[in-house]
Amino acid sequence: MSDRDLRTGGRWTPGQRLKNAAIRGLVRGLLGLADRLPPWLLLATCRALGRVTPWVAPTLSRRARARAASALPAHVAERVSAECFVNAGTTLASTLLLRRPEVRASEWVEVDADARRELERAGGAVIVSAHLGPFELVAPAVAEAGLSPAVVVRESYDPALDPHVDGHRLHRGVTVIHRGRPGASARLVRSLRRGELVGLLPDLPARVETVPVDFLGQTTAMPVGPARVARAARVPLLVCTLVPRAASPRFRLEVQRIEVSGGSLHAVTQRVADALSAAIYRAPAWWLWMAAAHAG
Repeated sequence: MSDRDLRTGGRWTPGQRLKNAAIRGLVRGLLGLADRLPPWLLLATCRALGRVTPWVAPTLSRRARARAASALPAHVAERVSAECFVNAGTTLASTLLLRRPEVRASEWVEVDADARRELERAGGAVIVSAHLGPFELVAPAVAEAGLSPAVVVRESYDPALDPHVDGHRLHRGVTVIHRGRPGASARLVRSLRRGELVGLLPDLPARVETVPVDFLGQTTAMPVGPARVARAARVPLLVCTLVPRAASPRFRLEVQRIEVSGGSLHAVTQRVADALSAAIYRAPAWWLWMAAAHAG
């Protein structure tokens, strides 16, 4: 049975329930182990996992090399396609560290005066970001800056996993909206009306309405939802991406306003794609090149 069947009232078979229980137990066990590791060891372990992944998952390695080669010079693409796996390990470690109350997202992500001013001025707004750098830290860092973030995410195939997957977000004061759940659209609108900054990540494939755009040198299907919601709700559309600090593990949050009043929704989505492409080109080794491309 698919996750869609479950959302519409279906039931797991006994075998599926047993499998799901085993997966939940494994997830809880791995999270518990991660919670007990010293931060330096957790980081080293996750980076080591990233380093060996291309060897144990050659399909992902080939995909990363091919995707990077389509967007970057050959000598850069080879290096980037290798480094992105290690950096993905760093991103995983930073996300796991968010489960620890003593760890602050602002230790990794800086929301400087300019970024905070743009976010405050926007009030309720649609925020578009990318799987670039420690992206899971953006919303918690914004919350630590005294603002009210929300994120739209895909729910787990097993609803019982969601509390484990979303724990690091909820404990940080981030509202979580599961896009496939009944009432998700209404929750999104209520969040905007409350003045929350509602974040989405449209740079990787998703089961939503898309339009073809030029993204990283390829025709790619990108969700049109952010542009549609911002225009319909009459709220700003902001692109918020991470910029690595030179010779530092820290990142700076960069905020760019996208014009939504002029042109078609397709044109607005292309503006989003252009802004995300520019951010990725600035720090290509921090993007997830191994993720499947969604052709337009």
